[in-house]
Amino acid sequence: MTQLLENALVGLVQQMSNLLALDQASLTSGFAIFKDGNLFDYGKFTFSDEDIAERLVKIRNKIIELINQYEINEVAFEDIQMQNSVNNVQTFKVLAEVYGVILELLQEKKIKYTIVSSNTWKSTLGIKGRARAEQKRNAQQFVLDTYKVKAIQDTCDAICIGTHVLRHPGQGTKTNSEEGFDWSK
Repeated sequence: MTQLLENALVGLVQQMSNLLALDQASLTSGFAIFKDGNLFDYGKFTFSDEDIAERLVKIRNKIIELINQYEINEVAFEDIQMQNSVNNVQTFKVLAEVYGVILELLQEKKIKYTIVSSNTWKSTLGIKGRARAEQKRNAQQFVLDTYKVKAIQDTCDAICIGTHVLRHPGQGTKTNSEEGFDWSK
């Protein structure tokens, strides 16, 4: 496909899309809303209930609220990965629970979704840094330079995830299709 045709298709998709991008977590999650390819709103939500099941219900309900409020027809969120740390096993388990709640919700509502690895969106947007803290600062700088928005790290990551999906559809991602998500991958 020629670059011109590809750019035209990306532009057409952006014009028809209300995208919710999430940097999901079990306590504080960042979100960004893109309407017709433009950053429209952003923020965060925090739930600190001791019981993870209560937090999961609240996270699900907040995502439903955002979907309804902004008439969302596509959601992008970050893939999870196991880190090389003893303490990370419990963190990974909780993030997997959040991930599962989001997948189940989007499948139930038949909303198109894209799952993006952090390495992918950082690479396509040129977010560099050896340490996680440096990468977070660079993501904040990217958002400030691109959108003139000064926001917290979780919100900036959500904005970056949405930006990646809009600029590079299908690149380094897992998506559901008309037939549904392929759980074998």
